[in-house]
Amino acid sequence: MAELRLSVVIPAWNEERRIAPSLRRSVDVLRRLVPAHEVLVVDDGSSDGTLEAAREAARDAHLFTGLVNERNLGKGGAVRRGMLEAQGEFILFCDADESTPMSMLEHFLPSMDAGHPVMIGTRKNRQAVIARHQPWLRESMGKGFTLLAQSLAGVQVTDFTCGFKLFRRDAAREIFSRQTLTNWSFDAEILFLARHLDYSITEIPVIWTNDEDTRVRLLRDTAGSLKGLLHIAGRRLRGAYGPGRKG
Repeated sequence: MAELRLSVVIPAWNEERRIAPSLRRSVDVLRRLVPAHEVLVVDDGSSDGTLEAAREAARDAHLFTGLVNERNLGKGGAVRRGMLEAQGEFILFCDADESTPMSMLEHFLPSMDAGHPVMIGTRKNRQAVIARHQPWLRESMGKGFTLLAQSLAGVQVTDFTCGFKLFRRDAAREIFSRQTLTNWSFDAEILFLARHLDYSITEIPVIWTNDEDTRVRLLRDTAGSLKGLLHIAGRRLRGAYGPGRKG
């Protein structure tokens, strides 16, 4: 599979209803922009027909792989598995709800061609477009999480949690093999690891639409994310992540 230019990893949990239309649109874009691609759907312990719906929707993909977690590991755990099993030269992970449309990949292609190791979508750039905003409270708490993550993880990016991130395969292997968090704060950990390992991070503005059927539960997941940031900060202070590339 060395000829594969791009792998797309999609974590999915009970997404039978939503995944088919978004995946069909994504495959149409992939066939046009990156013909040599693979799609990996990681079924994170679903109790419905998520994987079957995905397989049917992706029948026109260059290559499709379905991975199944026997139990729900959390989004971070599903992403980690897909990123480590993907075979493309570059590996993108994105959300099943297509909150950032696959068409945004076109804006990442110049950075891919330049060999950038880590490219992340940002909703917090003047060129970004928010087609539908989150409710005020959720958006305000997201801004607070960004400030805390910048401080505790020591990474100065504008958007930690946009679910559209692209990695060169060697960077993905090195970063995700060190990932320890599987809840919603895993994004902050992988970006910390990217900086820790001295990989540059390129931010690219995207179009983003809030999905009102989001799987994020505000109080539970906010508490879990704060705990995750403290986990990163503690491991960072103890040197538990090991030496960085320059260390």
